[in-house]
Amino acid sequence: MTQTSTNGNFWSNQPLHRHDAKSMRENGIGYLVDCRGNRLPSFTSIIEATETADEKAKKKAQLASWRGDVGSVEATRIICTAKQRGKIGHRHLESYFNGQTVPCPELIKSHWEHLVPVLEDIHDIRLVEGYVFHYYQGFAGRLDCVASYQGTPCIIEFKFPDRLKSIYEETPLQLSAYCGAVNRQYGLRIQHTLLIQATPNQAVVRLFTPDEVIKYWGRWQQRVAQFWNYQKAA
Repeated sequence: MTQTSTNGNFWSNQPLHRHDAKSMRENGIGYLVDCRGNRLPSFTSIIEATETADEKAKKKAQLASWRGDVGSVEATRIICTAKQRGKIGHRHLESYFNGQTVPCPELIKSHWEHLVPVLEDIHDIRLVEGYVFHYYQGFAGRLDCVASYQGTPCIIEFKFPDRLKSIYEETPLQLSAYCGAVNRQYGLRIQHTLLIQATPNQAVVRLFTPDEVIKYWGRWQQRVAQFWNYQKAA
């Protein structure tokens, strides 16, 4: 095992302990349940439960408009393909980070070709597809990767869209949430998060600074508190 110092904090290439979890739903809320039977709401469930009526109406209108433009059948095909591509992409990433040599699935071949040069800058892989529980704040999730990117410890999120997408607030919120959970769960002090979008034409990296991570962590804490206030009032 090697250790380096980053901002005065020790960082190593030692794998982090993996936590088992299972999924369950109750009253429309998705939970992750740990090995002791403790359950915490998932990131997605908290986001959905704390959306305002205007936000929900806007999303519904945008989806309806898009379906109208491309047609219902084509819209369903695009959504299914996107979900399949994401699952396949993350499975292939997990194999790659675990040192397994497997053929690249056809559906993500062009994405993968552009992603490989970025992956060469990722080292000290400590956790891949791992569950995290923040018992103090009251949420859980499954993150893509904890590793070092060009020497900077990060929480990393991978996406495999068919084209480069705008970064909406939900993604940096999710990254900051998982960053807070990892730091709490493992006693780390990771300060950066990283979004990597691999498309058939390019791979784009977006590194979020410590100030940005703190800003979105504060917003996430508000959403979590709002969620639990709703649950108490129900």
